[in-house]
Amino acid sequence: MTTDAHRSRTPRFGLTTATPRTGTQLREFARTVEAAGFDVLTFADHLGPLAPPFTTAAAAVTATERLHVGTLVLNNDFRHPVETARESAGLATLSDGRFELGIGAGHMKSEYDAAGLQFDDAGVRVSRMIEAVAVIRALLDGARVDHDGEHYRVHADAASLVAPAPARVPLLIGGNGRRVLRLAGRVADIAGLAGITHNRDATEVRLSHFDPAGLADRIAVVADAAGERFERIELNALIQAVVATDQPRRAAEHLGETLGVAPDALIDSPFVLLGTHEQMAEQLVARQRRFGVSYWTVFDELPGRPSAMPDLAEVIKLLS
Repeated sequence: MTTDAHRSRTPRFGLTTATPRTGTQLREFARTVEAAGFDVLTFADHLGPLAPPFTTAAAAVTATERLHVGTLVLNNDFRHPVETARESAGLATLSDGRFELGIGAGHMKSEYDAAGLQFDDAGVRVSRMIEAVAVIRALLDGARVDHDGEHYRVHADAASLVAPAPARVPLLIGGNGRRVLRLAGRVADIAGLAGITHNRDATEVRLSHFDPAGLADRIAVVADAAGERFERIELNALIQAVVATDQPRRAAEHLGETLGVAPDALIDSPFVLLGTHEQMAEQLVARQRRFGVSYWTVFDELPGRPSAMPDLAEVIKLLS
């Protein structure tokens, strides 16, 4: 399904974080990310003592000049779509067009339980997101919304609800299920792929589409739904692990013990980077040629895992 348009796209690199920081720390961090060559700094959306996405994105974008900011990804169930559109348009205006809205259906049952929110089955959550995206896109585009759905009812001119953004706000829809990826194919500017699936209450992670065939299959779902607009969709992959080493086999064995998978599955996975910085750069070039993915996101620090920013910064230098 790879097209020449996807192969020839200029690569972009993102860092995603949820680490809480003071204003001074965040501004310094955002400038460091920008100086390291990253194109996008995104913020996760989880209930807890973590960085709230819209607030921190606003602080980061005002501290930088080139860096785009975004959400990766917003939990649709935490906000009404009118509020999501209003905040997104505001950030797009504040950033002079450097905001990108990423949205998903939500998956962590523990957060819903802690906040007293009803955690519906995945099919219901996805249906709700499909309705929400229609409302959000229309409002961000300045259109009138006449929507009577199962989950939302909105009837208003965009001008009466949302201040207009200076330009189109790019929409990233991320997930792994067919309905979510088909939605991405129909309406998204960016399709986000992670290669993993959670069980119902997000207590287990399954590497369901973690190998090359799995990624190709998920991209094909996007392409089938997109039709002629597929070549205009930017393909994003969330790299789940980055290990700089001159012994990739040993690194894969160690990581495989943690994840409960065979080393070969990690060495071959398009969602993992193992090797020297030069080898990582070669891997990303080959993956764009093979799959058409041109936008790569890595994690900031996670529990028990250092930030991937320093290593990817070296890879970015090599690719630039």
